[in-house]
Amino acid sequence: MAKIVLTLFALALILGQTNGDVNGGVNCERDVLHLVKPCSLFVLAQDPKPSEECCVGLQSLAKTAAASQSDRKVLCDCIKYLEKFGFVNYTKAKQLPQLCHFTAFMPIEPNPDCS
Repeated sequence: MAKIVLTLFALALILGQTNGDVNGGVNCERDVLHLVKPCSLFVLAQDPKPSEECCVGLQSLAKTAAASQSDRKVLCDCIKYLEKFGFVNYTKAKQLPQLCHFTAFMPIEPNPDCS
């Protein structure tokens, strides 16, 4: 749990300094972080299943990503950027589309290709 808190704290500091801007001004902290943060207890820790808040956030991102290729790329770049600051368990992360009932809009792997 301490590792999660430290990771989120470091992420907040870094994003606060950089504004988390990726791809033409999309702000990862403002537009994405609050939607994926509830998933941290599942993908970074030992929670056996994702929270409802996590699933709702991911479903929202999947809906946005489905709107256009450019939206999908921006979201992928944001999540790729955010992943750099955490210790993601990709085995658990790959379960999220099935557990939360959404279509994955990006590769769920380290350093995904967002093109």
